[in-house]
Amino acid sequence: MLEIHETSNTLKSYLEMDVFNEDTKKRVKGADIVLLPNFGIKEGIDRAFQPDTVAFYKYSIATKGSEAKIELFENKGEEKILALHSFDIWIPLMVIGSSVLLPFTINLVSSFVYDKMKGRPNDEPTVHFNLLIEDKEKGKSKHLTYKGPADGFSESFEKLDVNKLWEDE
Repeated sequence: MLEIHETSNTLKSYLEMDVFNEDTKKRVKGADIVLLPNFGIKEGIDRAFQPDTVAFYKYSIATKGSEAKIELFENKGEEKILALHSFDIWIPLMVIGSSVLLPFTINLVSSFVYDKMKGRPNDEPTVHFNLLIEDKEKGKSKHLTYKGPADGFSESFEKLDVNKLWEDE
Protein backbone atom coordinates (compact mmCIF):
# COMPACT_ATOMS: atom_id res chain seq x y z
CA MET A 1 0.00 0.00 0.00
CA LEU A 2 1.34 3.41 -1.03
CA GLU A 3 0.93 6.36 1.33
CA ILE A 4 1.98 9.97 0.77
CA HIS A 5 2.43 12.52 3.55
CA GLU A 6 3.93 15.96 3.86
CA THR A 7 7.04 16.01 6.04
CA SER A 8 9.42 18.57 7.46
CA ASN A 9 12.42 16.29 6.84
CA THR A 10 14.78 17.42 4.10
CA LEU A 11 18.30 16.54 3.09
CA LYS A 12 19.33 19.83 4.71
CA SER A 13 17.96 18.68 8.07
CA TYR A 14 20.16 15.57 7.86
CA LEU A 15 23.16 17.64 6.73
CA GLU A 16 22.81 19.74 9.88
CA MET A 17 23.24 16.71 12.14
CA ASP A 18 26.50 16.67 14.09
CA VAL A 19 26.96 12.90 13.75
CA PHE A 20 28.13 13.24 10.14
CA ASN A 21 31.60 14.56 9.31
CA GLU A 22 32.33 17.21 6.68
CA ASP A 23 33.66 14.68 4.13
CA THR A 24 30.38 12.78 4.32
CA LYS A 25 28.30 15.94 3.98
CA LYS A 26 30.34 17.14 1.00
CA ARG A 27 30.03 13.79 -0.78
CA VAL A 28 26.27 13.64 -0.24
CA LYS A 29 25.54 17.23 -1.33
CA GLY A 30 26.37 16.39 -4.94
CA ALA A 31 24.29 13.20 -5.10
CA ASP A 32 21.08 12.70 -7.06
CA ILE A 33 19.90 9.90 -4.78
CA VAL A 34 20.92 9.64 -1.14
CA LEU A 35 20.50 6.44 0.88
CA LEU A 36 19.93 7.27 4.54
CA PRO A 37 20.22 5.20 7.68
CA ASN A 38 17.23 4.92 9.99
CA PHE A 39 17.59 6.87 13.22
CA GLY A 40 16.65 5.96 16.78
CA ILE A 41 16.57 2.25 16.03
CA LYS A 42 17.10 1.03 19.58
CA GLU A 43 19.06 1.93 22.67
CA GLY A 44 22.78 1.97 21.99
CA ILE A 45 22.34 2.21 18.21
CA ASP A 46 21.61 5.73 17.04
CA ARG A 47 21.46 4.91 13.33
CA ALA A 48 21.64 1.88 11.03
CA PHE A 49 20.80 0.95 7.46
CA GLN A 50 18.10 -1.47 6.37
CA PRO A 51 19.21 -5.07 5.65
CA ASP A 52 19.15 -4.78 1.85
CA THR A 53 21.06 -1.47 1.73
CA VAL A 54 24.44 -2.85 0.64
CA ALA A 55 22.89 -5.08 -2.03
CA PHE A 56 20.70 -2.22 -3.27
CA TYR A 57 23.62 0.23 -3.30
CA LYS A 58 25.85 -2.14 -5.29
CA TYR A 59 22.97 -2.96 -7.65
CA SER A 60 22.25 0.75 -8.18
CA ILE A 61 25.87 1.60 -8.94
CA ALA A 62 26.23 -1.38 -11.29
CA THR A 63 23.01 -0.76 -13.23
CA LYS A 64 22.45 3.01 -13.06
CA GLY A 65 25.69 4.47 -11.70
CA SER A 66 26.47 6.22 -14.98
CA GLU A 67 23.03 7.89 -15.04
CA ALA A 68 22.78 9.17 -11.46
CA LYS A 69 25.11 9.80 -8.56
CA ILE A 70 24.03 7.56 -5.67
CA GLU A 71 25.56 7.96 -2.21
CA LEU A 72 25.30 6.35 1.22
CA PHE A 73 24.82 9.01 3.88
CA GLU A 74 27.23 7.69 6.48
CA ASN A 75 30.76 8.36 7.63
CA LYS A 76 33.26 5.96 6.08
CA GLY A 77 33.79 2.97 8.35
CA GLU A 78 30.77 3.72 10.58
CA GLU A 79 28.17 1.82 8.55
CA LYS A 80 25.85 -0.39 10.59
CA ILE A 81 23.34 -2.75 8.98
CA LEU A 82 20.25 -4.08 10.72
CA ALA A 83 19.90 -7.85 10.82
CA LEU A 84 16.28 -8.87 10.31
CA HIS A 85 15.40 -12.50 9.86
CA SER A 86 12.68 -12.57 7.26
CA PHE A 87 12.32 -12.82 3.52
CA ASP A 88 11.01 -9.26 3.32
CA ILE A 89 12.79 -6.78 1.09
CA TRP A 90 13.99 -3.72 3.02
CA ILE A 91 14.99 -0.84 0.75
CA PRO A 92 16.99 1.92 2.47
CA LEU A 93 15.37 5.26 3.21
CA MET A 94 16.05 7.42 0.15
CA VAL A 95 16.08 11.16 -0.55
CA ILE A 96 15.77 12.72 -3.99
CA GLY A 97 16.00 16.45 -4.56
CA SER A 98 13.41 16.65 -7.31
CA SER A 99 10.21 14.92 -8.36
CA VAL A 100 11.79 14.66 -11.83
CA LEU A 101 13.91 11.82 -10.39
CA LEU A 102 10.85 9.92 -9.12
CA PRO A 103 10.25 7.73 -12.22
CA PHE A 104 13.97 6.90 -12.42
CA THR A 105 14.07 6.01 -8.72
CA ILE A 106 10.92 3.88 -8.83
CA ASN A 107 12.23 2.06 -11.90
CA LEU A 108 15.52 1.37 -10.11
CA VAL A 109 13.76 -0.01 -7.02
CA SER A 110 11.32 -2.03 -9.16
CA SER A 111 14.20 -3.62 -11.06
CA PHE A 112 15.98 -4.45 -7.79
CA VAL A 113 12.82 -6.03 -6.34
CA TYR A 114 12.26 -8.00 -9.56
CA ASP A 115 15.83 -9.32 -9.49
CA LYS A 116 15.54 -10.24 -5.79
CA MET A 117 12.42 -12.25 -6.60
CA LYS A 118 14.16 -14.33 -9.27
CA GLY A 119 14.51 -17.86 -7.98
CA ARG A 120 11.96 -17.23 -5.23
CA PRO A 121 8.70 -17.95 -7.06
CA ASN A 122 6.92 -19.30 -3.99
CA ASP A 123 8.01 -16.54 -1.62
CA GLU A 124 5.66 -13.66 -0.97
CA PRO A 125 7.84 -11.07 0.74
CA THR A 126 6.68 -7.64 1.77
CA VAL A 127 8.59 -4.71 0.29
CA HIS A 128 9.38 -1.90 2.73
CA PHE A 129 10.24 1.36 0.97
CA ASN A 130 10.46 4.98 2.16
CA LEU A 131 11.28 7.92 -0.07
CA LEU A 132 11.61 11.63 0.67
CA ILE A 133 11.06 13.94 -2.30
CA GLU A 134 12.01 17.58 -1.95
CA ASP A 135 10.61 20.58 -3.76
CA LYS A 136 13.39 23.04 -3.04
CA GLU A 137 11.51 25.97 -4.59
CA LYS A 138 8.60 25.50 -2.19
CA GLY A 139 10.82 24.36 0.67
CA LYS A 140 8.59 21.32 1.20
CA SER A 141 9.00 17.57 1.16
CA LYS A 142 6.78 14.56 0.64
CA HIS A 143 7.30 11.22 2.31
CA LEU A 144 6.22 8.26 0.19
CA THR A 145 5.87 4.95 1.98
CA TYR A 146 5.20 1.59 0.38
CA LYS A 147 4.62 -1.52 2.42
CA GLY A 148 3.09 -4.32 0.45
CA PRO A 149 3.61 -7.29 -1.81
CA ALA A 150 6.56 -7.34 -4.19
CA ASP A 151 4.30 -8.03 -7.15
CA GLY A 152 2.27 -4.88 -6.41
CA PHE A 153 5.17 -2.44 -6.08
CA SER A 154 5.35 -1.13 -9.65
CA GLU A 155 1.59 -0.93 -10.05
CA SER A 156 1.23 1.21 -6.91
CA PHE A 157 3.50 3.87 -8.35
CA GLU A 158 2.03 3.76 -11.87
CA LYS A 159 -1.06 5.51 -10.48
CA LEU A 160 1.05 8.35 -9.07
CA ASP A 161 1.11 11.48 -11.25
CA VAL A 162 4.41 13.29 -10.67
CA ASN A 163 2.90 16.51 -12.01
CA LYS A 164 0.13 16.43 -9.39
CA LEU A 165 2.31 15.49 -6.42
CA TRP A 166 2.42 19.05 -5.09
CA GLU A 167 -1.08 20.17 -6.19
CA ASP A 168 -2.81 19.77 -2.82
CA GLU A 169 -0.83 22.67 -1.39
